[in-house]
Amino acid sequence: MITLRTLTALTILALPSLSLALPYPTGATLPAATGRPVPAIVQKWADAWNHADAAGMAKLFTSDGVYQDFAFQAKNTGQDGVAGWVALTLKSIPDSHATLLDAFQIGDRAAVQWVFSGTPVGFGDLGGKSFSVPVTSVFQLKGGKI
Repeated sequence: MITLRTLTALTILALPSLSLALPYPTGATLPAATGRPVPAIVQKWADAWNHADAAGMAKLFTSDGVYQDFAFQAKNTGQDGVAGWVALTLKSIPDSHATLLDAFQIGDRAAVQWVFSGTPVGFGDLGGKSFSVPVTSVFQLKGGKI
């Protein structure tokens, strides 16, 4: 099984069928990005998030790839599962954005520190409130895909 694991150190607010992480207070200073070159697979992955491209994200994964997001307690398998997860996220947070802070690749492993941000729609009192979440993701690669 090839996987992407998203790890976060944050406070989780449980909502019906969704968890939302809100660790940075409004106006908080985010960590600075490094000047390290970004591995191609990580850049394509961030571009897919930033262009709201669920199909493009799915193409980055092998047919048995897994996108596992521990913050949202979600595990999505295969390209259709990955596309579905990204589409659901974009429906709930249409302005989803990935800001890369640092990334590297060694052999068939890559890692990235990034900030996931956006403004959820709906969700009662949480709707319309922007958030920024620090995230570390680890990629296991096979044939250049996740």
